[in-house]
Amino acid sequence: MHFLYVFDFLQTVSVQLKETLEHLEETVLDPKSLLDLARYQREIGSQQGVYVVHYEGSPKYVGKAINVADRLSQHLTKLLGRKGIDPDAIGYKSLLLDKSMSTAANEGILISMFRAEHKDMWNGGGFGPKDPGKERDTTKPGKFDQTYPILDDFQVELKTDEQNRIQLGEMFNAMKAQLPYVFRFDVPAENLGQTIVLANDNRSARDLLQAGVTFLGEGWKGAIISYGMVLYKTSKHYQYGIELLP
Repeated sequence: MHFLYVFDFLQTVSVQLKETLEHLEETVLDPKSLLDLARYQREIGSQQGVYVVHYEGSPKYVGKAINVADRLSQHLTKLLGRKGIDPDAIGYKSLLLDKSMSTAANEGILISMFRAEHKDMWNGGGFGPKDPGKERDTTKPGKFDQTYPILDDFQVELKTDEQNRIQLGEMFNAMKAQLPYVFRFDVPAENLGQTIVLANDNRSARDLLQAGVTFLGEGWKGAIISYGMVLYKTSKHYQYGIELLP
């Protein structure tokens, strides 16, 4: 009798990782816990690993990262920029791995294992991409983006003068730096150097975007889309977004 025995190493490792993750205590995902995690990563000399983002006590997103603390920080920023998300209900579990184990950890297998038990996972629903890319401007939003649209009323801190004046470029750069989601714009330098007078003290992202579009005038268009805001001189139609015209 002859038989070829094949040991499914990746499957076996994935089962162990899943079981270990499930037995870990959930940690609140906030700036303090991320500082603690980053400190621990430095102490043990390992940053890479696998993690699970939890929401309201349930696993929602499984990931693998070269630097777990940094990646979780990106996820937290994204979640804090969404409507319908309770910041106090966000948690995580993570396993830091040495080089050999990180190679063996298969993200795809882990995701499939968790999704088999949790049908409403955010994996594959638009939550994960770091940079959505311009091609997603006009594509139908994923389930995550539809369920939790961006906070278009997010308040931006601006340094205007007594007459509510500020350089257009300074306003856009402040928005880009502070908004917890993508803000893309392509505006000539001569326009960015011009001074805009804001009509009131409302500093919501949507109102500032509208003010910028109106200031730039005919041919310019702003849009609130699934992953953030954009502003271009374009005739493009944002089928799945909210368009702002002068």
